[in-house]
Amino acid sequence: MSYNHILVAVDLTKSSEIVISKAVSLAKDNNAKLSFIYVDSSHLSIPGARPTSTSVMPEVDNGKEKQELCALADQLDYPVEHTLVVIGDLEVKLTTAVNQLGADLLVCGHHHDFWSRLLSSVKKLENTVNIDLLIVYLEK
Repeated sequence: MSYNHILVAVDLTKSSEIVISKAVSLAKDNNAKLSFIYVDSSHLSIPGARPTSTSVMPEVDNGKEKQELCALADQLDYPVEHTLVVIGDLEVKLTTAVNQLGADLLVCGHHHDFWSRLLSSVKKLENTVNIDLLIVYLEK
């Protein structure tokens, strides 16, 4: 399978490097564009509320996360097309970014622990994104 634009969802933890490594390998193999997105869902005002806007842009003016995301991109030996930092519901923002960027593969990480099994976003993503989804297993 060939991909043209790979979107990588990162959480800015050490485990993001594993997810990024897989995505970069795929991007190199396909000569594909590569973009990063960090979704901050901790600042939602009402738990479980869905944002009314479907626009992933404009980005959040949150310098710390943007700097960390750009630092991850800068250390690669592959160009990163976009580095997005947004606030909102993970599935909504990722789906919107996929559509706006024209991505054809979304790469995410997933831990196998109690909380991830209970509150996993993977099932929600499976039912909302309309492109290929690569879930990278992350050890604890």
